[in-house]
Amino acid sequence: MQVAQAQNFVPQVKTVQLFDTKQQPTLGREIIPAVHGEYYGYSSVFTRERPLYALMKCKSNKDRPVSEIVDLGLEANAFFRFNETDQKIISIKTANNLGLLQRGKTKIDFDDIWFAPTNLTAKQFMKLQANKNEKELVNLCQKILINGRDAVELRKGLVVTMMTSSEKYGMFLVSKITPFSIQIEACHILL
Repeated sequence: MQVAQAQNFVPQVKTVQLFDTKQQPTLGREIIPAVHGEYYGYSSVFTRERPLYALMKCKSNKDRPVSEIVDLGLEANAFFRFNETDQKIISIKTANNLGLLQRGKTKIDFDDIWFAPTNLTAKQFMKLQANKNEKELVNLCQKILINGRDAVELRKGLVVTMMTSSEKYGMFLVSKITPFSIQIEACHILL
C-alpha cells in the first residue's frame, strides 16, 4: 500500500523571490510632489543608473536616472555617488557643482539639503518609521542636523537624517550596500 501511495506522490515546489537590485518597485514614473503634512514611509533601491533621490509622494519612484534631472527640477534632492572604495549621499547642489548631473552644470536653482549620521540602531529607526510620528521625526532631524553637511559616507546599518531648505525632514536606514546599489528604508515629511 505504501508503494502505491509513493507512486502517486507529486512533489510540491515552493518558489521564493530573491532580492534583485535591478528589480524596482512598481511605482509611478510620474513626478508627484510631496504634500504638506503627509508622512511617507518607503523602501527604495538606488543604482549607478538611478542615483537621484527625490523626496516625493509615495506613489512616485524616489530613485531616478540623471536623464530626468530637468523634469524633476526642485524635486531632486540628493545624489547617491558610487565609487570603488566608498558610497556617499551628497546634496544635489554638490552633485551639480561636480558636474555629475549632466555634461557641465545645470541651471536649476536646487534646494539646499543637509545630512548627518545618527547613533540610531536599525531597530530604533524601524520603530520610528512604523510609528509615523511626524513631530518626533522633525525634532530628531533638527537636533541631529545642527552638525549637518552636504555629504555623508554610507555603510550598512547607518541611519542618516536629512533636511531641505524647503522644509522636508527625513531619515533613512542603509539596509543593503554594494559598489553598485544602495537599498534604503526611509521616511520623510514636508512641513
